[in-house]
Amino acid sequence: MSALVYLVSRKLKNRVKEIFHRPTELIVLLVVLALAVFVIWTGNLSRESESLRDFGELEAILLGIYSVVFILIAKNGFVNGAAMFSMSDVNLLFDAPFRPKTMLSYGLFSQMGHALSLGIVLVYQYSWLRSAYGISLIKLLAIVIGYAMTVFLAQMLAMLIYSLTSGSDRKCRIAKVIFYGVWVVFLALFAEKVLSSPGELLPRVVAAANSPLMHLLPVVGFLRFGVAGALTQRWNAVLIALCCFAVCVVVYYVLVSLLRIDFYEDVLKAAEVSFSAITARKEGKAQELAPRNVKVGKTGLSRGEGAAVIGVKHAIENRRSRFLLFDLMSVIFAAATVVFALIIKDVIGAFAFSIYMMVLSVGSGRWAKELTLPYVYLIPEPPFKKLFYTIKEQLPSLAAQSVLNFVLLPFLIDCDWLTCIAMMTARFSFGLLFIGVNLLLSRLLGGNGNNKAIIVMVYFLFCLLASIPAIAAGVALYYVYLGFASITFSFFAIFAVNLLLAMLLIFLCRNILETSQNNNR
Repeated sequence: MSALVYLVSRKLKNRVKEIFHRPTELIVLLVVLALAVFVIWTGNLSRESESLRDFGELEAILLGIYSVVFILIAKNGFVNGAAMFSMSDVNLLFDAPFRPKTMLSYGLFSQMGHALSLGIVLVYQYSWLRSAYGISLIKLLAIVIGYAMTVFLAQMLAMLIYSLTSGSDRKCRIAKVIFYGVWVVFLALFAEKVLSSPGELLPRVVAAANSPLMHLLPVVGFLRFGVAGALTQRWNAVLIALCCFAVCVVVYYVLVSLLRIDFYEDVLKAAEVSFSAITARKEGKAQELAPRNVKVGKTGLSRGEGAAVIGVKHAIENRRSRFLLFDLMSVIFAAATVVFALIIKDVIGAFAFSIYMMVLSVGSGRWAKELTLPYVYLIPEPPFKKLFYTIKEQLPSLAAQSVLNFVLLPFLIDCDWLTCIAMMTARFSFGLLFIGVNLLLSRLLGGNGNNKAIIVMVYFLFCLLASIPAIAAGVALYYVYLGFASITFSFFAIFAVNLLLAMLLIFLCRNILETSQNNNR
């Protein structure tokens, strides 16, 4: 055990030294810390509103966030598990004379540190949480710890599912039915409580989310119960949640170490998959998650000539990873936008939240992955034509996602259909604009962007700068034309300005496929 303690302390020390020897990582760390300090400082400067929102809304929001995070992480167990060990751990420790229980304890400890680091995203929500619900910094820390515990238990469950089902499709199908069946049952009970209660929709949703039945949700229920207890100083709820958390860890520990599950083999497989994915991201290679068994149906493209074959290729690839025009993340982002609009009951706030969520996802389409592959550069067609067919795949998806984000707003808040349509068009134009920003960064950086964190920061900065003209036009039109439907006309103005700017950016990058400078291979 002393050797493991030495290894952990040495890894932490070397990690700190490594940051100071890499200027780009140091800059990113300082910027992240500076932004966190700024958000906390501005949040403390703002006075708490005299009429705070219902605290039950925050508890319902936490239930939704914890549930989505838990499901997204735990379902990895049906594919490749969740790696508790890195490849360096495998090379150093699996040859050493350590007992399996000791190795498992080390892996769980390492995962807890990783889970805590993921919760830093919630720190940036401090300002609006304080103004809306009166959250202090200590209470925010309780939310972050609850989030980290959710991630930690989800990763353990993913590894356990993989250990129990790997190598058997029948066991995997049974586990999927049980896992998703439990959540579907709770979702049906939640919907029944919402629909059977009288009154406005938001209070009904909050009441159903905070009902005792939701405390029985696997893992998420008792963790949300404990965090809510910490926020309202109900320490008995905190104690119950901690005891349930400890029981989950012990049960997992017993199952893996005493039921003769060969977790070494599963850890090696999961670590290999994780290492391959990390290496591919560092090298700028596109890597997709494919099922273990692929049913081969019709093969070949059968249509499309020249540059048009790129769009056909993307359409065929999307058939196995999407439901119609939607992937899982777009549905989650749309649901988050609807919930946010239902809470704040403000059209502009809902639109701004939707655009913020879209910034995180618009650059991850197949068109962006295509730029990192060599094949598109080999097609003997004009570069601009190839670029058009490369980004064509994203356009129907952007339009469908824009409709999905706002189609329910007229039924939930004070928003007429014309304004709803204007918001859809404006969101679609922002998608085109962000595609243009992605192309511009690819044009400027080429294959030289080795530090992904710096690229992400520059991307957010460019998106902000590119959004200013359209936002300025919308605000100016709103204040100039204060009559009927001024917000609607402002959204249409945003659409027009964004469309022109996006077309300009795409035109300026028309020769980006002339050479393979964007290919990092």
